[in-house]
Amino acid sequence: MRRFAEDTSVPVGRSRAEIDRLLQDWGCGQLQWSDDYKSGRFRLRFLWEHNGKGYLARFDVELPGRKDLEKHAIDGRTGNVSENKLQALMDARGKAEHRTLLLWLKACLNAVESGIVTAEMIFLPFLEGKDGQTVGEIAIPKLADLAGGSASRLLGEGK
Repeated sequence: MRRFAEDTSVPVGRSRAEIDRLLQDWGCGQLQWSDDYKSGRFRLRFLWEHNGKGYLARFDVELPGRKDLEKHAIDGRTGNVSENKLQALMDARGKAEHRTLLLWLKACLNAVESGIVTAEMIFLPFLEGKDGQTVGEIAIPKLADLAGGSASRLLGEGK
């Protein structure tokens, strides 16, 4: 199956500008991008104002590594990895991921605006506490506990 935006030529900067504009239009007053080139990931953080409180949301996106991309850089004539193809794929990393993040944010915000779901439901896993952990990072390792009890067990409440 073809991945969304896998062949996009839209530069990362343009996608980030669109995400910035979307979040500003939605009422986010603070936004931060950071790149970890060595580890091949980027982070988006934004402050969401809701009912008089500020909530910090964080999205960490890991980019495909060299090994992940080698299978897409095979030279059809030799069957070996083409260094030129591989380098082009490495240079394009982040383009599809930024387009996908933009699409996801647009879809989520439209779903909120149409009343399909609340913003709290959408962004809950991505809300970051003062300790730097997101709700998702805390709850996901405990998810198996949900099958054996109440939802409060995910947050360490009750037994």
